[in-house]
Amino acid sequence: MDLIAAWEAGTGAERERLGPAIEAALTTAAGPALADRLDLAERLALADRLALAERLSELDERRAVAAAHLTAILDEQLRTRASDDPEVLETRAALAHAAGGDATVLEAVLADALRSAGPRHAATAHARLRLAQAHERAGDTAAARHLLRRAIADAVRGLGPDHRRTVGLRLALAAVYERDTIRYASLHRGALRAYRSLLGAQRQYHRTIESLERVHGPGAPIVLASLERLADLYERMGTLGAATAQYEASLQWHELRHGPDAPETRAARDTLARVYLRGRHPERAVPLYEPVHHDPAEGEPDDALDDLAEAHLAAGDEAAAQEVYERLFALLAERDGPDAPPTVRYLAEVAEAFDDAGAPALAVTWHERVVAALSRTEPRDDQALTLARVHLAAARDGTARP
Repeated sequence: MDLIAAWEAGTGAERERLGPAIEAALTTAAGPALADRLDLAERLALADRLALAERLSELDERRAVAAAHLTAILDEQLRTRASDDPEVLETRAALAHAAGGDATVLEAVLADALRSAGPRHAATAHARLRLAQAHERAGDTAAARHLLRRAIADAVRGLGPDHRRTVGLRLALAAVYERDTIRYASLHRGALRAYRSLLGAQRQYHRTIESLERVHGPGAPIVLASLERLADLYERMGTLGAATAQYEASLQWHELRHGPDAPETRAARDTLARVYLRGRHPERAVPLYEPVHHDPAEGEPDDALDDLAEAHLAAGDEAAAQEVYERLFALLAERDGPDAPPTVRYLAEVAEAFDDAGAPALAVTWHERVVAALSRTEPRDDQALTLARVHLAAARDGTARP
C-alpha cells in the first residue's frame, strides 16, 4: 500500500503527518462484516488493516485509536484461528504495544510464539521487538539490547538478513544504541561508553542500509530515510564530517530520483546547507540556499532568504547579505506594512545580525530604521523606542572606534 511505503520511508515528522490518512484508511477499510466477503478478499483486507493499525500504534497520540482497530482485528481473527496462530500472535503483540506496552502481556505473547512457532519465526521476531521496546520505555535499555541482539541472530537464520522483520529489529537496536549514546555522552566519564554505543548504532544502520539496498535498490526512499537517520545521529553527536558525507550522498540521490526542484530535494539541500554552516563552511552553504527562493509559487520566501543572508554573512560577504536582507525587507513591508510589528522585529533582528558579525556601519542603517518605524507607530511604545535608541547609539559608537 502507498501509505505503508510512505510510512517506512518517512521521518518522525512525516509519520506524524501520515497519522490522519492512516486513521481514515482504517475506518474505510473496516467495511462490511468479514463473513460477507470472499475468503481471499477477506484475508487481504485484514492484512492491510493490520499493517495500517500497527503503524498507527507508533504515534503516541493515536495509540488509543490503533488499539481499538487492533482489538476488532483480533476478534475477527479469533473467529477462525487459534490464539497461538502466528498471525494472531502478531496482532496480539501489536495490540499490547498500542495499549501501552505491558511487559507482562508481551512476555506471555512471546512465550506462546516460542512454543507454537519457534524462535526463528516472523511472529516471534515481532513479539521480541515489542517486548524490547517495552523494556526500553521502562528505562531498562540493557534488557532491550540483549533481547534485540538475540532476536536479530534468530531472525537472520530463520527469515534471512533482508526480511522486513530482521530490518525492523536492526532499526530498533540502532535506536537503543542512539539513546544510549546521547545518555552516556551527558554523564561524567561516559565518553567511552558513548563512543561504543555510537559504533553499535552505526553498525546496525549500515547493515540495515545494505539490506534495504538489496531489496529496494540504492537511492530508494526507504534507503535514504535510514541513511539520513544515521547522518542525523552523527550531527547530534558533533561528528560533522561523517554527517556531511552522508547528507551529501542523500542530496545526490534526491536530485537523481526527484529532480532539483522537488520538495524532497529542497529539504535535503537545506539540511546539508545547515550542516555546512555548523561545520564552518558557509561558502558551501551559499550555493545550496540560492536555488530555493526564486519561485513565489513555492510559498513564502522568508526562511529561504533569511538562510541565504545568514550564509553570506557567515562567509564574510556583508554586501551580499545586505542585498538579500533588503529584498526580504521589501517583501515583508509589502505584505505586512513597513511599520507593522513583524516588520519592525525583522529590522531589529537584521541589525543584531550585523552587530554580531562585526559590521557596525551596516548595523547603524538597520537600527536607524527600527527607531524611525517605532517613532511613527501609534500608540508609541516609549520603552521599545528608548531601547532601540540605545542600540543605535552603541552601533554608532562602534563605527567611531578605530
